[in-house]
Amino acid sequence: MVRGRHNPCYVIAAYVLAMLLLLSATPSPLKAANQKSQIVCFVYHRFGDERYPSTNIRTEVFREQLAYLKQNNFTVWTMGMAVNAIRNGDVVPPRTVVLTIDDGYRSFYENGMPLLEEFGYPATLYITTANVGNPDFLNWQQILESQQRGIEIGNHSHSHGHFLDAGSDEERKSLFISDLVTAQTLFNEHLDYTPVLYSYPYGEYDDVLEAVLEEAAYISATAQYSGVLFKESNLFEIPRFPMGGPFATLKGFIQKSQMHPMQVINKEPEGVVMQQNPPMMVITLNSNCIDAE
Repeated sequence: MVRGRHNPCYVIAAYVLAMLLLLSATPSPLKAANQKSQIVCFVYHRFGDERYPSTNIRTEVFREQLAYLKQNNFTVWTMGMAVNAIRNGDVVPPRTVVLTIDDGYRSFYENGMPLLEEFGYPATLYITTANVGNPDFLNWQQILESQQRGIEIGNHSHSHGHFLDAGSDEERKSLFISDLVTAQTLFNEHLDYTPVLYSYPYGEYDDVLEAVLEEAAYISATAQYSGVLFKESNLFEIPRFPMGGPFATLKGFIQKSQMHPMQVINKEPEGVVMQQNPPMMVITLNSNCIDAE
């Protein structure tokens, strides 16, 4: 994943190589670190909206995915449940997944949420507040109704901007705080609710944005690189597997639902955004992180 895509100085993020290593793992049982506390998270955008194939999942495929979870005794949590379990050191049930939805498109309300209710599964919906009420997006009444029907609501920013393009650390911090306050004001006004879960627009973030969220009492933030959440994860860099376009298949969903984390002990250089293109990176893994049982 490229962060700050409008600014050539921002190149490949440090975790891309870790993602590739993770994807090299097989779905078979592994001696991966902390298997008992691992959670696989997915991100969706549009449901049954063929106009935008790159971010859409066909409703019949989404139904097949939910049926697979049901038939194979998966536990489905909201992101809040997953984050609290990791923070508290709770035991995570085997085969636990989290289903998240970004942006707040109306197709989720019309096509996605009814299927979740049919199977009895919760989900976490991250709302971009500037788009609420626009064509193709949920309005505040529909968001409130979704919340009342068991959907957890998170913040996906107000503007859905490329915050990493804002210049200096102070400029970036100021812009991000302003956007965060605007979104939170709207959530309070329309839902009487302050989210504590955040989803970075475009999956773009850095240490400055993370620090702002922590100071604002958020408990987690999600990105858009592939990987598995486990007890050593940074809760402000939560990985999610995308379920849109060519990735939105039943076969891919099954494979990803069985992935395990590969614990990185150390990585060089530090930081999230790399300045060198292509980046030079060295990582250290546990010696048994890919040994089959």
